[in-house]
Amino acid sequence: MVLSALALAFAAAAGWSLYDLLRKFLADRLPALTLVALVTLGALPPLALWTVAAGDWRIGPGYLLPGLVSVALNVVANLAYFRALQLSPLSVTLPLLSLTPAFTALLAAPFLGERLTPSAALGVVLVVAGALGLHLGRAGGRGARALLAGLARERGSLLMALVALCWSVTLLLDKVALRHAAPVLHALVLHAGVAAAAVALLAGRGELRSLARAKGLLPLLAASVLCGAVTITVQLAAIRGMEVALVETIKRGVGAVLALAWGRAFFAEPLTAAKLGGVGLMIAGVALLLA
Repeated sequence: MVLSALALAFAAAAGWSLYDLLRKFLADRLPALTLVALVTLGALPPLALWTVAAGDWRIGPGYLLPGLVSVALNVVANLAYFRALQLSPLSVTLPLLSLTPAFTALLAAPFLGERLTPSAALGVVLVVAGALGLHLGRAGGRGARALLAGLARERGSLLMALVALCWSVTLLLDKVALRHAAPVLHALVLHAGVAAAAVALLAGRGELRSLARAKGLLPLLAASVLCGAVTITVQLAAIRGMEVALVETIKRGVGAVLALAWGRAFFAEPLTAAKLGGVGLMIAGVALLLA
């Protein structure tokens, strides 16, 4: 059972990375807001079927506030995610999602009263150091100023850091929301809320016609939606057989490494010592955070 769960965890990690790659291909072809609408709308039918099959429609009185705020933050995060993929290299932006558990650890203290252990504090330091290390040399020079300048130069990196921050807050909000609603119902509400907001924004900007541009990309869109649905199913199966923290560590580690591989193989992005060292530090930091 342990080996089976471990295999599922690695399969889920590879699936999430493939999902990121497919969305990168989409981001090169469509505007960010259009993509948010299409991807979330595409996920609604399978989620609705899953919710009906689960048969749990309960929503408690304490769900509304965390649920709505989570929807709003997910709108921001999804827009920033696709825009980040459009602005900066894949091998620089995607590893920054490893900041998510670091932000969560820092925010859990004031929001949930959870203490930051010494090992977790070291993990935060390593993750942040790795994030800066990814951008070493991108602005020239050496030292802390050069690291910060390299990060500031990559607008996509700053946006992906914002994505990590938003997702860390939504993790805390989702933890509260799930006390008042079933997981699959909450997932359906999140996707429906994000889709509705994206469509409303497109309508307000007079850009609803941009959705029709997806006709030539239907196979890629379908592959993305299918990949996301299969991956979340595999991840849930992995979580049933092993600790969530270990699954998350594998997910971030494999995702960061494959981001370097995808960037090199599909987009001719250079594989530098700074990127390898930065990813290594972030993987070590995540492992400490989730230990």
